[in-house]
Amino acid sequence: MSQRLRLSRRAFVALSGGAAVAVASGGATWALWPQTVLNGRVINAYVALAPDGAVEVVCPALDIGQGAPDALAMILAEEIGASLARLRVIAAPRDAARYGNPDFAGRMVTADSQTTKGYWPILRLAGAEARAAFVATAARLRGWAVTECDAEAHNVIHRPSGATLDFAEIATSGRLSLPRGASRALRDPAGFRIVGSSPEDRNANDIVTGRKRFGTDLRAADTLVAVLRRSAHLEGAPREINDSLALAVPGVVAVVPLADAVAVAATDTWAAIRGAEALEVDWTPAGDFDGAAHERRLTAALDDPSQARVALRSVGAVEPSAAAGAAALFHAPALTHVLPEPLNATARPTAMGLGVAVEASTQSLDLDMRFAAQTWKTAPVMVETMGHPSGGAYGRRVLNDVVIDACAVAKALGRPVQVIRPLRDEMQRGQIRPAAVQRIHASLDGRGDLATWRHDIASDGTLSAQLPTSLKGPGGDEDNTATDGARHPYGVAAERITWTRVPATPTPGFLRGVSAAYTIWAIEVTVERLARGSGQDPLAWRLRHMADARLRAVVARAGAMAGWGAAGRSLGLAAMIFREARVATVAEVAGEDVVGLWVAADVGQVVHRDRVLRQIEGGVLLGLSMALHEELTFRNGAAAVESLADYPILTNGALPPFEIHLEGAPGLSPAGVGEVGVPTTVAAVANAFEALSGRQFDRLPLRL
Repeated sequence: MSQRLRLSRRAFVALSGGAAVAVASGGATWALWPQTVLNGRVINAYVALAPDGAVEVVCPALDIGQGAPDALAMILAEEIGASLARLRVIAAPRDAARYGNPDFAGRMVTADSQTTKGYWPILRLAGAEARAAFVATAARLRGWAVTECDAEAHNVIHRPSGATLDFAEIATSGRLSLPRGASRALRDPAGFRIVGSSPEDRNANDIVTGRKRFGTDLRAADTLVAVLRRSAHLEGAPREINDSLALAVPGVVAVVPLADAVAVAATDTWAAIRGAEALEVDWTPAGDFDGAAHERRLTAALDDPSQARVALRSVGAVEPSAAAGAAALFHAPALTHVLPEPLNATARPTAMGLGVAVEASTQSLDLDMRFAAQTWKTAPVMVETMGHPSGGAYGRRVLNDVVIDACAVAKALGRPVQVIRPLRDEMQRGQIRPAAVQRIHASLDGRGDLATWRHDIASDGTLSAQLPTSLKGPGGDEDNTATDGARHPYGVAAERITWTRVPATPTPGFLRGVSAAYTIWAIEVTVERLARGSGQDPLAWRLRHMADARLRAVVARAGAMAGWGAAGRSLGLAAMIFREARVATVAEVAGEDVVGLWVAADVGQVVHRDRVLRQIEGGVLLGLSMALHEELTFRNGAAAVESLADYPILTNGALPPFEIHLEGAPGLSPAGVGEVGVPTTVAAVANAFEALSGRQFDRLPLRL
C-alpha cells in the first residue's frame, strides 16, 4: 500500500524540479548560485544522479555525533530504492529557504530532537520523486510498463520478468527525466528494508582510531590560532593590559583587546595558551551575581503579584482542598556543558576584507551567519559558513558565540584566525542552563483521583535572553526553553500552569533536555507522592490518569521490565510525552546507589535502530549525572570552578546496569529521541530514593 503526504510550501520549493536548483542539459549541470552542491543530473533540491550511477543526496543536518546525517540518508535511500554503499552524502549549503527544518521555524539548526522528525516528510517526498524518475526512465529505455516496475538495491526491477536496470545505466543513457503527472507515491512502511535497520557506521573506525578530524583539527597553514583571556568574574572586562610577557612567548604573533576579553594569537595552540596565561590584565570590578541570592529571587517571584506570568494552562478553579494534597518547592541548579571538544571557530576575511568565511564545529549555519554578520558589520550575503564535525554538542553549539570571537580577532588582524575556547573559560563564563524554582500544589478527590493541579515555574529562558523574536504562544511570550515538559499527561478537573521569567546574569543557553529535565522531575515526584500518600500503587495510578494509549503501553512495559511490585525493592517510576516520544523509566536504588534502570520508549517510526538506542542511552547517563552530581554555583559574581574537578559528573565506575525497550510504531512519523532519555531518568531516580528513605528530595542534585 503506497502512502501520500500533503505537500507543504517548503517541500514544494525543495521538490520543484531541477530548475529550482540548477539547470541541467545534455548531462551537464550549471549552478544558479555558488552554494549549489549537486553535481549530477538534478531531480530536486535533495537528489541527483551522478554519471557513475551514485545517488547524490544533500544532507541538511550537521555532524554533531548523534547520527542525524546517517538517518536522513537512510530515509532517502529507502524511498529511492538506492544502496547505502552507493549513496554520496553532500552537506547542504546555508540556504534556509530550501533546506530549513519545518519543525524549527524554517531554520537550519541541528538540535532540539527535531532533525529526523522535521525532515522526515520532505525527504520521503524527495526520495519518492527520484524513484519515480528512475522508474519512468528505465521503463522508457526497456519498453516496460511503469506500473510493473519498482526500484530496489540501486536497480529498477521489472517485476514480471525479474529483469533489472542499474542506476548507472540510467545515468549513462542521458535520458533521465520525470514525466508530467508521474506518480510520486510513498512506500508502505510495512515494506521498509533500510529504515528501521542498523547499518554499520562507515566512520566508526576513523573515530576510534583518531583519524576522524573535528573542528579543532581543521586549520589551514595560513591560519593563526587564538585563545582568549577573560575575567573569571561575570561581566568582567579588561581595563588595562600589559602584554609584554605575552608577546615574549615564542610563537605569539599579536595581542588583541576585545570588549570583554583579550585575545592572544599565535602560530600554534600551546603558544596561544601560554601567551594568554602570561597576560597581565586589570579587570573591571566583579559583578555581584550570587547563586543563593538568585534562588531567593526566583522563590519570591512565585508569590509576587507584580511579576508578569505566562499562563500555559488554565482550566477550572485551582484552589486545592486541604486534604489529600501535596505541596512543595523544587529547586534545580544552574548547569554547564562539559564538551569533549572545545568550542572553536575560524574566520577568514574575504572579498578584500568586506566579507568573511566562517568554519566551526556548530549546530547551526544560520545562527553562525548572524553572529558573523553582526560582528563583521556586513550583510548576510557577504558571509559564508561551513560546519565541521563536532566532538559533542549537547545544545551548546546552537548559539555558537565563539564565532563572534573569531570574527572580532580576524577583523582586527586582517588575516585568518581560529579561536579555541579552553574548557575552564567556557565553564566560568560560558552559557548555562539557568537555575529554576517551581512550586506544585496538587490534591486528590475522595476517590483518589487528581482533582486540582497548580504548577508555577520561575526561571530565566534562553530564547527570552538571546532570541526573543523566537518566543512562542498566543501572546508571543512563552519560552519553551523554560516551560518544556510542564504540560503533563494526566487527567485533572482543574489546573493552572504558569511561568515567570526572572533574568539571570550568566548567559542562558541550550542544554540537552532543556527545562524538561526539571519540570518533569517536579511533576513526576509530585504524582508519585500523591499516589503513595493515598495508599495507591504509583504505576496503577498513572495508568488510570493517562488518556494516551501509547504512553500507557510504555508505562506498563517499563514496569514489567523492572518487575514492578516485587517486595523488598525500592523502585521509582517516571513517564512523559516529550518531542512526541512516549517514555517511561523505572529506577531501582539500594543504599546510596542506583542499581538498575529500565526504559521503555515509543518513538514512532524508528529510522536507525542502534542510533536511537545510543541516543536514549546517552540521555539516561546525562540524566543520572544531573540527578546525583551536577551543579554550577556562583559566589561573588563568579562561577565556583577552576577546572573540571570542581564540577562533579557521573563517571564510568558509577554506571548501573540498564535496559532499553523500543515499542514499535511503523507508519507513524519519527519522534524526537536526542533528549528523551534525560528527564524521566532524573525523576525516576528521585522517586526511587524517596521510596527507599521515606524522605522528600526537593532539590537537585539529590543530597542523599
